[in-house]
Amino acid sequence: MKKLQGGFIGLIVLLVIVLIILGYYGFNVRNILNAPVVHDNLSYIWDLAVAFWKDFIVAPIIWIWSKLQGLF
Repeated sequence: MKKLQGGFIGLIVLLVIVLIILGYYGFNVRNILNAPVVHDNLSYIWDLAVAFWKDFIVAPIIWIWSKLQGLF
């Protein structure tokens, strides 16, 4: 199976291409992102991500870190 290796530069190039295509078809990304509904949705997703990080990611990392510190 072939592994995809686009990397960070490939992601940036893809993002630029998508923005060019959206601009060509008349979409204004700034207006879309500044719309109240989109802003509320992005805020909701961000709050979920922060809660997931605090509730499920931080505790295991702190536990692993404390165990690693005990080894040295």
